[in-house]
Amino acid sequence: MGFLNKLFGGSNVKEEDRSPNQRAPLKNAKYFEVALKQKDERIAMDKKTRETLLLQGRAEPYHDWSLALDYLMKFSVAYSMGQPMESCYDLFITASDWYAKGWEPDSAYADMLDMVSIGYLLQIPDDKYNGIVQYVEQSDKGSDYAEWRPDGILWFIINARKATGPTPDAVIWPSLYQSLLEITRMNKEEATVAMKQYLEKWYDLHSNDPWYNNHTKDHAYTGYWCWEAGAITKIMQLDDSSFKDSPYYPYDLVHWRR
Repeated sequence: MGFLNKLFGGSNVKEEDRSPNQRAPLKNAKYFEVALKQKDERIAMDKKTRETLLLQGRAEPYHDWSLALDYLMKFSVAYSMGQPMESCYDLFITASDWYAKGWEPDSAYADMLDMVSIGYLLQIPDDKYNGIVQYVEQSDKGSDYAEWRPDGILWFIINARKATGPTPDAVIWPSLYQSLLEITRMNKEEATVAMKQYLEKWYDLHSNDPWYNNHTKDHAYTGYWCWEAGAITKIMQLDDSSFKDSPYYPYDLVHWRR
């Protein structure tokens, strides 16, 4: 708990208040139960909105993306609170179905990285994963962002599943992901050391992200997970014993087998 104390002043969560098998450290079982209920309410609301807009002929891909993100957030809550991996898997499959229909030119990199990484770790079926890959390909061809180019991290993970894509040697956001891309070029021993170091600085690297410090806000926290570190660790078959207890490393997901 020393690492948590340094970063967050301790979790202040008593062991008896946690969910069974809880994976995220900063909140108790009651918090996650409320968060899960709120995600369900948001899903119901967004589905109703989409259905109304469909009847009016005004539905946009954005509404499919919005539902995908709802289910992705519910997946994160379910994983954080310790629900069985099979339940988490089902939530992500639903997220991937909505996501595949939700591309727009201003689609965000962070969502793609989460979807590509979790999809790889969950070993989802090819037809589901291909929908996520096509989403990335659409951004590579027609993103509104001037900075956008084929990204080395996205395609490293995708090509581990289906080695038919480009092999970019750069990332879109170097300040956040260049050091992670460099890990993919190291031998296993070097990469293991570097991954531990990356996870130690990962949270603060994202201090400008909207989810930073979500644990201090009312029911905004869904867990802080570096899914991409898990995917790269699994792809490179790194020994994660030195960083398996990092509060950001999705150990159970990395080691789950369907």
